[in-house]
Amino acid sequence: MLTLETLGNLSLIYYLFLVGLEVDIKPILRAGKKPLSIALVGLIIPIPIGYALHKLATGHPSSTGGLYSSRMKFGSIFWGIALATTNFPDLARILADLKLLHSEVGRIALSSAVITDLFSWILLVLSIAMASDGEYVTIAASIGFALVCLFALRPALAWLISRTSKDESYNEYHIGFVLASVPLFGYLTDSCGCESMLGAFMLGVIMPKGELKNTLMEKVEDFVSGLMMPLFFLIIGLRTNRLGFGNKHISVGAYIIVVVLSFSAKVVSTFFAAVFMNNMSMRDGLALGLLMNTKGLLALIIISAGRDLKVLSFESFTVMISSIWLMTTLVAPILARTYKPSKSLGTYNRRTINSVERDDSAEFRILTCIHNQRNISSLVNILEASNATRQSPISAFAVHLVENTGRAAAMLIVHDTCKTDKDEDDINKEPPSNYMTNSFENLEIRNGGITVQQLTVVSSYSTIHEDICSLAEDKKVSLIIVPFHNQSTVIIEGATSSENNAHSPLRDVNKNVLDNAQCSVAVFVDRGLTTLQQMDSSHGGIRRHFYMLFIGGADDRDALAYAWRMSKVPRTNLTVIRFLPGDDVIDQPIDNDNGDEDNEEILNADNEKPVDDDYIKQFIAKSRNCENVEFVEKIVSNGDEIVKEVGGLEEKGDLYIVGRGKKRLSPLTAGLSELTDCPELGPLGDILVTSSFMAESSVLIVQQGTPSTEDDQYAANGGQLKEHTAGRMTWQVQEIETPEFAPFVHRRGRNGMHDTDHL
Repeated sequence: MLTLETLGNLSLIYYLFLVGLEVDIKPILRAGKKPLSIALVGLIIPIPIGYALHKLATGHPSSTGGLYSSRMKFGSIFWGIALATTNFPDLARILADLKLLHSEVGRIALSSAVITDLFSWILLVLSIAMASDGEYVTIAASIGFALVCLFALRPALAWLISRTSKDESYNEYHIGFVLASVPLFGYLTDSCGCESMLGAFMLGVIMPKGELKNTLMEKVEDFVSGLMMPLFFLIIGLRTNRLGFGNKHISVGAYIIVVVLSFSAKVVSTFFAAVFMNNMSMRDGLALGLLMNTKGLLALIIISAGRDLKVLSFESFTVMISSIWLMTTLVAPILARTYKPSKSLGTYNRRTINSVERDDSAEFRILTCIHNQRNISSLVNILEASNATRQSPISAFAVHLVENTGRAAAMLIVHDTCKTDKDEDDINKEPPSNYMTNSFENLEIRNGGITVQQLTVVSSYSTIHEDICSLAEDKKVSLIIVPFHNQSTVIIEGATSSENNAHSPLRDVNKNVLDNAQCSVAVFVDRGLTTLQQMDSSHGGIRRHFYMLFIGGADDRDALAYAWRMSKVPRTNLTVIRFLPGDDVIDQPIDNDNGDEDNEEILNADNEKPVDDDYIKQFIAKSRNCENVEFVEKIVSNGDEIVKEVGGLEEKGDLYIVGRGKKRLSPLTAGLSELTDCPELGPLGDILVTSSFMAESSVLIVQQGTPSTEDDQYAANGGQLKEHTAGRMTWQVQEIETPEFAPFVHRRGRNGMHDTDHL
């Protein structure tokens, strides 16, 4: 036991050192009124309740059988702090599992939990100092030590490290020096009469942030969290005396009362602050109360510190540990069965590209997904080609998708919400925050009609599509752009060399987004799309040539709307080729082999032809005076002739735009559906992506979103907006809400996240 406790305490001080590394006061200072008030009320009310429950559990001093000492009067304080705390990493995991991260309740819970954690650490340090021998001397020594660390050791440490390192490159000597200093600082505070945790925590606080911090986290965190911390949990379990219930000191009835009141303290206080102070609904207030009642490692540290200081008896320690375990265990199942976030489906009309293009002044809202650094330039190019102007602006949301490997807390952050003076690279370097930020900032500078907001989602690949779709719904976007899962690398003799990702999880992510998104979705296969910068730098005045291949259906109409928008970009030619079936294809059988086996409603091409004809007429009328736009009709008999026509084009295109053809069965593409490598791209999209004659051309496959009521009315009127009695056409724009996301990231959710947003 002595050896295990020694290693367990050593793991604890290194864990507190890592916590100190992540402390950033700026997010706390910039927190809104709502999370701040909820956090403070959730601290103030449970502390006296915990104080009273400790008295109920331990009874009169004489009933403790001689275990009661003068120190045990402080045990009630440790109980109160443990009940008031909220464990941020466990809360983030629960929110991720329930898909509540970007709901209002989830954002408020994360913000409030961060504030609660900070105040809980401060109260714990003060309580340890008070409960130690010579409490006044200990308190004074602890405060003096903290001040010396902040105002003397911090600048000295920064100067020392800067003198011994070049260009922020750190070797094993720097890491060894810092790691050896952790137990030294713990020894200093232990000598002052306070716990060694304070010294390790303060060393983390005063460490220079930046590359050294990233290196330390990379070297130490997995070892501490994966190997050393389980020893601390083992010690907690060995100290818990499960046979202590029902004895003469703590009856079963008293235990049940203590557990029920302990569970209710945080829930009721948070509910009161949310409903009566911040005008939240009772349903959301109750859900927020349950979430804020999530306990975890911090509560265990508080109770364990009380046991080390002998302010808690074996019985009170056991009661509190079991209560903490029970409270955290019940939160997720209760919320999963009783609380579902209110969906806003149908609350905004522009869920398709068509609906945006009908209003020239409407804001086009696009969500782009980024898996790695190679996706950044691709998505910047496609955004630049989308014709953002001040009259028809584009609001883009660049979402970096990071896989939750089981140890990272899944959450959603907005990088710009808490932007500090110096942006630092994230741990994964994939993509580096600076590179990602600079790329989109340069895009905004080059094109004043586009604004980009950067976000990060960390979740399991099996469920990350739910976060993408919910975020698109929350942000009222009209188009989601996802990168193709195969990355083209080198072009050799007219063919591209691609990574073999047939079973890539990114492919499953794209499939799930296509199947579940309510708005339009586009899969972008980038093979070096020519940018405006490249055209400007060319002395020959090169022009880009885009092709839109139109067969028919809702997806093709949405793809044509996007192509029409792109054609308005300077030095861009657009050729629209409509393929019409000849008389000899009428009696050909149509097989449902288009990857839509689960769709109950499959539309025949003949049913869509009247709408397609009206839409094409409108397009021809709009583009009549545009010299850079050409419309061509081709009569073909089958899919092979379509491929032959496309392959025989005199001028190869920089970008081919096609519709996915979901819920559409056309005799022209029936033969192409038989042998497809990627059915999720549609028959024609799959041919364009896998064919060798398209090796140097980018491809964009578009799927139309769920039409809104106004879209249905538009189609019912032959593609014309209903005209009012005054003779003018109207379009009601929904009010754009900009919710405040919680700008906080737990230290174990670093992957792909902005370093200065951590706590």
